[in-house]
Amino acid sequence: MKVFIKERFQSLLENLDNLFQENELAYLSSHCKNELQIRDRIAWKLHQEITKEYGDLYVVRREWAPEEKNKSRVDLAILEMTADKKSVQKVIAMIEFKAHAISRPEPAYYGLEFQNDVKKMRMFRSQGGIFADADLYFIFLESGQSNKADLYESVLGFSKYQTPNCKYCRDAQDEDYLHEIESHWQEFKKRLSEAVIHAPKAIYIGEAFGYKQYVSPLLIGPLE
Repeated sequence: MKVFIKERFQSLLENLDNLFQENELAYLSSHCKNELQIRDRIAWKLHQEITKEYGDLYVVRREWAPEEKNKSRVDLAILEMTADKKSVQKVIAMIEFKAHAISRPEPAYYGLEFQNDVKKMRMFRSQGGIFADADLYFIFLESGQSNKADLYESVLGFSKYQTPNCKYCRDAQDEDYLHEIESHWQEFKKRLSEAVIHAPKAIYIGEAFGYKQYVSPLLIGPLE
């Protein structure tokens, strides 16, 4: 099952454009971060595929808190339920998501936020019990657009953050843009040497307000 989960994560992330209606994700991404929209659509698809393949004792759960009174939670958890389906028997995987709106260096995402997410998941797993064999993943979603947005500034959520450091994606094969994305992603490896950084892709997700929109998804894990 663990191999199945990793393969499905990678496939779903590489085909984000197929998870939404035409231009839907571009429209959503132009207003605000697309982390929750993408997470929720992946959760639904993955839940369908896992239950079809392995049965209804498995659940893909959004915003899962291991203890109801504990505010600490993970963005996504894949759980195996007990036979009576009343409680969790085993945590198969825990996943944290982060999204970055415009392609530019962003130390907060690569540094403290990433490290805190990994630390939290590792803390859960260190408790043993239902967590003992859980796989841990971190998913980073870096969004880009075709050029600086000078039109619809009052509509486009991130127009005010467009600085000279922003990089724009001419097309899905733009090597300069992809090289820039990879340089951002390598910052994760500086904080976590075991992280494997795969080559980025710029996935065209449609057009909104006259600007082409892209997402480059990074899947890190399973982590030790």
